[in-house]
Amino acid sequence: MLTLGCETRRDPAAYRWDGMRRGDTRSQPKIVFQCTLTGWGEFEKGSRRWRVGEGEAFLTVLPSRHVYYLPQESDGWTFFWFNTGHPYVVERLSVVCERHGPVLPVSLDSRLVARSLELFEKTCGQLFDDGFAEEEALLGWMVELERHALDTAHPKSRRESMIESLRAYTLENLHRSFGIEELAARHGLSRSHYSHYFQRATGLAPAACVLDIRLTEVRRRLRESSRPLKEIAAETGFADANHLCKAFRRLYQISPGAYRKLAGA
Repeated sequence: MLTLGCETRRDPAAYRWDGMRRGDTRSQPKIVFQCTLTGWGEFEKGSRRWRVGEGEAFLTVLPSRHVYYLPQESDGWTFFWFNTGHPYVVERLSVVCERHGPVLPVSLDSRLVARSLELFEKTCGQLFDDGFAEEEALLGWMVELERHALDTAHPKSRRESMIESLRAYTLENLHRSFGIEELAARHGLSRSHYSHYFQRATGLAPAACVLDIRLTEVRRRLRESSRPLKEIAAETGFADANHLCKAFRRLYQISPGAYRKLAGA
């Protein structure tokens, strides 16, 4: 499920990995995460080259066209690494690579490094009760890495401020439908500029965020009342009950009626 190690490399001639020559990974793709403790190495993909020093890590998929190595100019590179072929982890973290690139800043006092060291120690010491506990720890580490990448790309204070502003406006106008143009006008921007600005800051499309806010309110009303869906739709900005049902099922893969029954309303 997970292989790992902690190494110090000092000989450039003895340390170079090609992402297309890593054994039989085509039939079972893998994810490699490597975090620098001291020194530095380099990671190349396409025409770009990154220096991966202390406080940085790289995340990459095997197989893919990349190389990482100890360059002649480096005095050494000390790092720890994880390698896993867990299909769900590979799928999720491949998205992180695509969205955020291969190299991430990772402070050695960050939650991600703390979670990584915990996973490292438990795996090396065989301290898991069973395979389920081991998989739970791996999935927890994966989520922490996803959170770290998101927080790095979209600083939390800015992201939360923009989402909270949008949430407040949506709740104030929950009973009516409004478009992205209206949101953009509040900021003095065009529709496209606002959409790009919001997505860069939050990682979310504004329309999807508005829909999520509306449906969160729908769920609350379904749990707390037995009122007809037609009334709830009118209160939350949907054209009618049918429009609400389609949006609800598309996002949650369950109908509003079935959700209400599960919630015990």
